[in-house]
Amino acid sequence: MEPLSLEVEGLSHRWPGAERDTPASLSLRLEPRARGLLLGPNGAGKSTLFLRLVGLLDGPGEVRVGGTRLERRTRREIRRRVGLLWQRPDDGLLLPTVREDVALGPANDGRRAESLAIADCWLDRLGIAHLAARRIRELSVGERQLVALAGVLARSPGVVLLDEPASALDERARARLAALLADLPATLLLSTHDPAPWLAGPGGWVRAVELA
Repeated sequence: MEPLSLEVEGLSHRWPGAERDTPASLSLRLEPRARGLLLGPNGAGKSTLFLRLVGLLDGPGEVRVGGTRLERRTRREIRRRVGLLWQRPDDGLLLPTVREDVALGPANDGRRAESLAIADCWLDRLGIAHLAARRIRELSVGERQLVALAGVLARSPGVVLLDEPASALDERARARLAALLADLPATLLLSTHDPAPWLAGPGGWVRAVELA
């Protein structure tokens, strides 16, 4: 997991039929290993920004990851370097059982022989090793959130985008998540409407950008 810089310049997005941009034009830069908070109320464009950062939406502005500009020919490479934890965990869960879903990313990245061991490692680090054989559909929303995160981290991305990662977690799971994120070598950008717990906790989080 080699940390990478993340640069955004003049990025904005307007959905069809909308009267204003969400987000409006913004620029930011995160150095490797930085921990940035993306702040703003619901509807301000936080999730839309994340989709733009991995090339799932197109529009004005420029994105660079580790100095590589996001464009059509580099989109696949950028998506390999940037891990996205969706706000709705089901959007990132593809296979029936926990262990095989977490192992899918490493297997697709050419590490098939070790993919299950990698999955087991991240499930253990997130405190959910006991869920390995469970079916995704049987899990709570909070458990699915952690399984989806394990799948993201199993691919060793250099930048990790976290869309409200603790929204469905209890206090104990939130504390464990905060401690794990504090130790990750990757560059992190986390969206939230409540920055206080992150700013007060471990990890050196800073306000990266605030959307209106």
